Amino acid sequence: MEFRRINQIQLPDQRFYEIFLPILFIIIGLFGAFNHALWRDEMQGWLVAWQSDNLIDLWKNNAPSGHPVLWSLLIYFSKNITGTPISMQLMHWFLGSSAIVIFWRFSPFNLITKALFTFGYFPFWEYFFVCRHYVIAELIIFIFCSIYHLKEKTYIPFSLCIGLLANTQALSWSLSFAIGMTLVLDWFLNPNQRKNYKRNKRWILDLSSSIAISSTLLCFGAFSLLQVRDSVKLLSSFIDIRHFLRVIGQVFGGYMLIIPNSSRFFDLILCALITLILIVSTIIFIRSYRPALIYFLSGIIFLFLFNYFLFLGDGSRHYGYYFLLIISSSWLALSNQDQQLSSFNHQNLFTKGNLFYFPRLLNICLTIHMVVGIHMVINDFRLPYSSGKETAQYIQTKGWQDSPIFATRDVEVATVSGYLDREFYVPELKGFGSYAQWANRVTLDRTKTLDEVQVYLDRFPKVNKLLLLLSNRSSIKNLQPGESLYVDKIRVIADSKFENSFHDSEKFYIYWVERIVD
Repeated sequence: MEFRRINQIQLPDQRFYEIFLPILFIIIGLFGAFNHALWRDEMQGWLVAWQSDNLIDLWKNNAPSGHPVLWSLLIYFSKNITGTPISMQLMHWFLGSSAIVIFWRFSPFNLITKALFTFGYFPFWEYFFVCRHYVIAELIIFIFCSIYHLKEKTYIPFSLCIGLLANTQALSWSLSFAIGMTLVLDWFLNPNQRKNYKRNKRWILDLSSSIAISSTLLCFGAFSLLQVRDSVKLLSSFIDIRHFLRVIGQVFGGYMLIIPNSSRFFDLILCALITLILIVSTIIFIRSYRPALIYFLSGIIFLFLFNYFLFLGDGSRHYGYYFLLIISSSWLALSNQDQQLSSFNHQNLFTKGNLFYFPRLLNICLTIHMVVGIHMVINDFRLPYSSGKETAQYIQTKGWQDSPIFATRDVEVATVSGYLDREFYVPELKGFGSYAQWANRVTLDRTKTLDEVQVYLDRFPKVNKLLLLLSNRSSIKNLQPGESLYVDKIRVIADSKFENSFHDSEKFYIYWVERIVD
């Protein structure tokens, strides 16, 4: 038998990959939903919805969480699929899968770009495996891009996009404003747009309905956010060069997935210069299609102002909004390809044959994203994202789930609380709770943990033994399982430790605390 020559091997055509790759993405995500161990930020949404018996309870419970109510609302309606957190994960998987299907079906990118994007860090990992509200923003933005041509017929779908984005997450407001700015300026600057739209005999009703829908949802989202006033604090009210460069570093992260070391001016300045090249390259590429340019510039400005004055962000999930903006702006521009092609004739630094030609830069960025995204997904199957699930299973196996449990810190032990489906006594709230309530909590001095345990025992004199759950060992000496520590009127016995976790803060330690009877 002769081996076939390599150049004679027939590879599947493009249509095959357009079907196979999204299906592969969806299947991997489904396995990931059942495997992924939720951490505290993911469990927060589940606990808010699970402890709500009705929509009024949901509104009240969501208020201290510091986020708009849309994500909690979706969890509320999906929570009974299984009655466990996997319900939320399956719903999240469906939303992430829908976003990718829309991307493959309607985006104008070539096969390579689509493949690189699909298995990139944000769509494959951060907004797919990690179960949070960011996936809603991704889905809405992709819907906006796919229906942009409908602006000559109706604005109602766009009003829903604007309103729902405003109820997704605080950073989503920036892209919500960007969509609104794009539609408004395109209306005033494009007479053909107005002419075509007014051919609809009911255009006045359509326009007024759209304004009413978006305004109502915007007000609802604003009211939802303002319930936690502690979260609205100015980071800076004056020009701070280092802070300014750190915000530029967030933009750089949207392109290159990493952010500069904020302690070194050289890193900040170098990344700022690279970011400038990337932004200029993007602008030159999309400039021939005015709505795409308006949308990109508006989004950059609104996101930058939000980061500068209100919230810088402490994770890649936050500067991922810049990434979504870059992708969606390019989507809009390429959807108007006939006009876009004319820009390629300009002979300058950013022409097709140059390294700084934007499609080439974009694929370089997406390649970096894909490498990191695949690595994170593989790592999630190898290493639990949090040890909270394992800790809860251990407590259930021992039959301790109904025992009095004293737990701290509240923001971290929420993971265990969700898997056990019960509240703990948390000193940060001076009472029982399951999820972080940012407006009402106090910061606990970790060295005072055992003092707070004594306060709890004095408050509940009938409790002679309790389970102590800590997210780290900062308040107790390095006890090994089986060792004991005597403090005043209590005895602390180390039971187990759970350190197999991606997040250091989500490593848990179990102790038993007994009263010392005279």
